[in-house]
Amino acid sequence: MSLVSRVGIKGLKPLGFSPRVVSFSTFASILQEKIEKKKKPIEFNARHLGVATEIYIPTSYKNLPNFFAHPVTFFNALIRRMYTFGLNTVQVGLFRYQSGLKPEFLLWKNKAIEIYVNVNSAFAQRKLDDVKSSVSLWVEEALEARSRQLPQYVKLDWKLVKFNQVPKLVSVQAMMIPGRPLENIQLVYKFDTVQRLVKLNKKTNEAEKLDRNVIDYVAFICDATTNDMVLLGSVFENKPQDKLPKSHEDDNQIAIRRMKTSGDLFRLPPQ
Repeated sequence: MSLVSRVGIKGLKPLGFSPRVVSFSTFASILQEKIEKKKKPIEFNARHLGVATEIYIPTSYKNLPNFFAHPVTFFNALIRRMYTFGLNTVQVGLFRYQSGLKPEFLLWKNKAIEIYVNVNSAFAQRKLDDVKSSVSLWVEEALEARSRQLPQYVKLDWKLVKFNQVPKLVSVQAMMIPGRPLENIQLVYKFDTVQRLVKLNKKTNEAEKLDRNVIDYVAFICDATTNDMVLLGSVFENKPQDKLPKSHEDDNQIAIRRMKTSGDLFRLPPQ
């Protein structure tokens, strides 16, 4: 969750807008149906996708419960962490084998950081048109709704001061799309940062500067043939007692709601 959502600006509320696009599973089903009918390639637009399935983000070590007070929860959380690491390794191997492409992880990480910085800056400066091509339609809609909630008399300036830790890839998933070769991969990065937000009240000409540590888990989809990336949304770290989610979502309505929710980058974490 970006610092912009924590500065106490009045008027920022949970979003509730209707989706304009379909979920990944629905999108894939429609693609498959059209391919079977027409036997022609269907144009694919990554901006129509979002975070359709629940992504498990292992609990960080600092958030694990005390071993002596909760040994079962502690061990279960560690087992899920190891399982997730193994699953990510399998997904990378699967992508390499079936696509024949070499993952450019360093390049992708740098591009993800660039998009992350540009999106936050564009939101603060009310220049969302500059980053529309880099975000999904879900994120675009959420950013526009958030921007409308900002008071007109407030001017924001956002800056990424530093990374507390090297950005880390925490989730990998090969994205298989019917009728197309495997060339897209979903990546979730952990950004542990110090962010600065300057809030200027144009009515009183008073400025407020706020520096704060912010941890974001941001999901992207990458076309490995072009290295183009699109920001799909954000997720949160799982709690130690959380179980592993299912690998796919059967209910399209749930997937649509999840993509809409995840597209709101500035929402508060679930309680």
